[in-house]
Formats: sequence, structure tokens, C-alpha cells
Amino acid sequence: MYNKVTMRSSMPHSGVRGAVERVKGFIPGIAVPYIPLIIIGMLLIIKPYYLFPTHGDLDFHLVRAREIMINPSYGLLWDYLVYYPMGRPLGHPPLLHVILAGLWVLGGVRFAHSIMCILQILITIFTASWVASGWYGRRAGLIAGTLVLASPRPDTLSVIMPAAYIPVLMVLTVYLLSEDRLSAAVTGTLALWTHFIALITVVPAVLADGVRRNLKVLLLLLPSFILWWAYFLTARGAPSEPVNGGYFSIGWLVFLILLYFGVPGLYLIRGRREFRPLVAYILTVLLAEILFDDISRGLQYVALPLAVVGGYTGSRLIDNPSGAVRLVTGILIISSATVFVEQLLLTDIWWSDADIPFENRYYPLKEYIDIHTSPDDAVWASGSVADKVAWMTGRRVSNGRYGPPPGFRETHQDINIYSEDGGFVVRDKKNSTVAVIDP
Repeated sequence: MYNKVTMRSSMPHSGVRGAVERVKGFIPGIAVPYIPLIIIGMLLIIKPYYLFPTHGDLDFHLVRAREIMINPSYGLLWDYLVYYPMGRPLGHPPLLHVILAGLWVLGGVRFAHSIMCILQILITIFTASWVASGWYGRRAGLIAGTLVLASPRPDTLSVIMPAAYIPVLMVLTVYLLSEDRLSAAVTGTLALWTHFIALITVVPAVLADGVRRNLKVLLLLLPSFILWWAYFLTARGAPSEPVNGGYFSIGWLVFLILLYFGVPGLYLIRGRREFRPLVAYILTVLLAEILFDDISRGLQYVALPLAVVGGYTGSRLIDNPSGAVRLVTGILIISSATVFVEQLLLTDIWWSDADIPFENRYYPLKEYIDIHTSPDDAVWASGSVADKVAWMTGRRVSNGRYGPPPGFRETHQDINIYSEDGGFVVRDKKNSTVAVIDP
């Protein structure tokens, strides 16, 4: 069992520390760590950016959800709507896509997209605050919930992707190893069913905490570990995500704030139980992403654990006798959330826009395909819109975006959709233009 680290001082309540104490006077103590969660939750209600498709790999994930909706037994193990007739192996284990498909069935694609976007952000903030509060005290939880927004790529926090849940599940697993090993085995298993990066991060983190005391956890992880390693090693032609390799933006400058708190935080907890598993996870995932030439994604994976231990650093600094140190600490903590909050506030989407179809400019294309094809038909589409056609209509597409399986031969169909000059041109097998669709 971990002992919470409490920070007490007889110094007068002034400056940053005084502000924190005054906040505690107005807000019940148990709620203090979750102030960032409450604020971001309110902003997400005011600025519903999720009413329309976001960017990133969203098309890929919506295709996977649509496949599971149409044929669950097949869709759980094969990506079959694109690159018809061969299809291809999965790009990720299907847990997130199953949840997305379930929400889609329950309330439609906009409902599913909105819920998943909101949950992804709020669960990340909650995990940072809850774990830091449990390990280092409520004030550390408040700071960690703010620091976790200092991502080098804020888009990976706001756009649906399985990778965003790996830091959450890994930090929860490390936390639960000392609280409830069965629950730790559950969160570790969920990670293995969420993203392939878990295959090289979950077990090393558990091993770093100790083999003997976690033997039952390792045994419970073993079936899922073997299953997905076997799938990954035998699958050929699984889709590959576009690699950004990292890019410079203001987000990188804000991420330096997280490093400022997080790296010393790792040093401060070097004698505590969570140190080894957290460091094992951080080093493993960074090495993997360096090998894949996607360091920005690697840093995104470690933002949450750094925020948790950074909460401890921030809490210690606020107790510093120097007023200047406390002031700078407070400014840096608040600044860490500025990029994420700014992007949210600048979103030009309002609840009144809900009358516009979720597919937005692609809706006329969806209507045309729905009217002129049957559910069993296959169509061909340009790579840029192939995945969109698949998830919007449920039609099989003899093309794709994220890489064909070995031996795939692209074939045109009765309906072939070309993306040209901002619109869509439909041609038949003889390459004669059948329709021109303006978004």
C-alpha cells in the first residue's frame, strides 16, 4: 500500500500557495484534484468540436466500427470493407472499435463520435488527477490534471484513437499493482486488447514491479499476450498508419513545461514502488517509437505518467519558501494547459450546427451511393475518400488509404468515385462520366 505524501508548512498562506488554500476553502477537499476535469468538461459542452468528423486516423477507426456492426464475428478479426475482395489483417486489437460500434448502434455515428471524443479527454485528465492524488496528495492531483494537457501533439488527445488509451491503462495498471492486483490484471488486459504497442509495454512494466509478487497478474495477462503476439507475427499486410516523425509547433514549447516538472518528478520518486514500472514503460515506449521514427507519438505516450509525477514536483515547489519560485511554478502550471484550451475555444462549431449531417461535405456523396447501390455491392473510390465511402455507406471498396495487403490488385467497379477539383466525379467501368457531385 502506498503512503500518501502530504505537504504541510507553517508558512503564511500567500501567493500561489495561498490561492490554492483559498480554493480549498470554497471547494470540498475531495473535489480539488478534479478542478481541471470540471473546467474542461464545461468547455467541451460549450464548444462541441466533436459534432463533425475530426482528422487523424478517424476514417480508419470508423471503418473498423462499421465492419463490426455489419458482421461482428468477421469484423473482430479482419478488416474487410476496404481493399475488396481480399481485405487485410487488423491494424489494432478491436476493443475500442467494439465500443465505438456499440455506441453507433445505440445512437448513431455522431453520438458515438461525440461520446468517444469526450470520454477520451476526460478519462485522461481524471486518471492523472486520481492517480497523482492517491500517490502524492490532492494538490499534486490538481497539478497533474492540468499538466497532462501539455501534450506535444494535442490532436492525439482530442481525436479518437486507441493509442490515446494506452497511457491511461498503463498508469492505472501501475497504480493498481499495489492496490488490487486483479484490477491491475484487468487494466493490463484491456491495454493488450486496445493497441499493439501494449504488447511491448504492459509485461515489462509489471516485471519491473517484481516477478514474484505479480506472478498471478502475469498469468492472467498471458492468454491475451500470446493471442495478439501470434496474430501480429502471423498477419501480413496489416494497415500502416502515416508516420509524422514529429513536427515543431507551439505544443512542443508547452511540452517543455511538462518535462520541467516530470523529469525531476521521476527523480523525486526514485525510492518509491511506482518508480521502476513507470520508468520501464517510459523507456520502452520511447525506444519503440524512435525505432519507428515517430518520436512525437512516443512523447505523447509518456505525457500522462510525466504529468502524474510532475504533480508531485509542482506540489513540492509550491511549498518552496521563495515567493518567486511559487509564482513561476503557478504560471507554468497554468500555461501548460493553454494550447489545448486555446484550440478548444477557437473551434467554430456550435450546437446549432447539429442540423448539418455528420458527414458534412461528403453527405451528397453518401446519398448518391446509398441510392444507386445495394448493401452487397462493391465500389471503387480514390484513396483519399475510399475509407470515408466505406464507413459512410457500409459498401465494400476495392481500394483503400492505409496500405494494401500483399498481392492486392486494384479493380474498378460499376461505380467508380474520383475526387477531383474539390468535388466528386462518378464514372462507370468504361470510364464514362455518370454523375458529378458538388459538396
